[in-house]
Amino acid sequence: MTWTRFSQQPRAQELLYHSLRNERLAHAYLLAGPKGSGKKQMALHLAKSLFCSEREADACGACVTCRRIEGGNHPDVLFITPDGASIKIDQIRSLQKEMAMRAVESSHKVYIIEHVDKMTTQAANSLLKFLEEPPAGVLALLLTEHSHAILPTILSRCQIVQFSPLSAESIAEKLRAEGVLAGMAQVASHITTNVEEAMTLSQSESFAQLRNLVIQLVQECKQRNSSALLTIHDMLQKSDKSKEELPLFLDLLILWLRDILYLQVGRHAHLINSDQQDVLQGQALVWTKAELLRGIDLVMETKNRIERNANAQLALERLVLQFQEG
Repeated sequence: MTWTRFSQQPRAQELLYHSLRNERLAHAYLLAGPKGSGKKQMALHLAKSLFCSEREADACGACVTCRRIEGGNHPDVLFITPDGASIKIDQIRSLQKEMAMRAVESSHKVYIIEHVDKMTTQAANSLLKFLEEPPAGVLALLLTEHSHAILPTILSRCQIVQFSPLSAESIAEKLRAEGVLAGMAQVASHITTNVEEAMTLSQSESFAQLRNLVIQLVQECKQRNSSALLTIHDMLQKSDKSKEELPLFLDLLILWLRDILYLQVGRHAHLINSDQQDVLQGQALVWTKAELLRGIDLVMETKNRIERNANAQLALERLVLQFQEG
């Protein structure tokens, strides 16, 4: 549980760690980046590192203090999350009262505000005043996925720490460490940059079923007397969720077609569906490179049409017919 665990975000890690170690922490940081990039985990680690009784400028994660912060039960570390759809002024006023009190267990007090971009105008103005005149020893950690939605005056009073999306390799490694099968971990990590979403996908039965449906459809499109249109019809009639899953289905289809193309050009190391290499090799014999390149373009076009509210069944049937035309 040391700073080294944040190797996927080296710039953010280095900035915060060295500022802490050299006792040069700013009074407020804005941790900005996409969902699942580790902002909250790093904010928590910084808070723990200020209070940890076992390590200097770092956190052991195991001592009583670290565990209390992790559980949200430390008197000098306060968490604010949206109350419903927004962070309200009463929440910021309560925060100010808490931060104005003397620290209970050290000379520090920390507050962590998640989704700070969701503050009401009144709450944002109240926080701004607090940032302009922070009490001694108080550290603000503001978290957002949408820094453009935050008042410029608040941004100017924070040191901005930018988080990058996690790489697919990093996400797949995390999933495998949690016991997810390597094949599912690899595919899920190329669908989303959010670890939690990737975990949910990879453990979902419907995710595996959608990939199997992709494999079936690509196979059927090259068979005589193809039942590909029937497969599409059955998919859409199967459940109410089927239309919601169409973007995911089309993303999986793009990845599959791309893998067939990779096999044909000898880029085996770049395969995403590497656990299905035998099936891919069989399909690589019946698809030409030109058909695959055109097919990927057609899938992307179909996805855009459905996002613009085109009839889903007609759009998919059109896609299948275009596949079969070659």
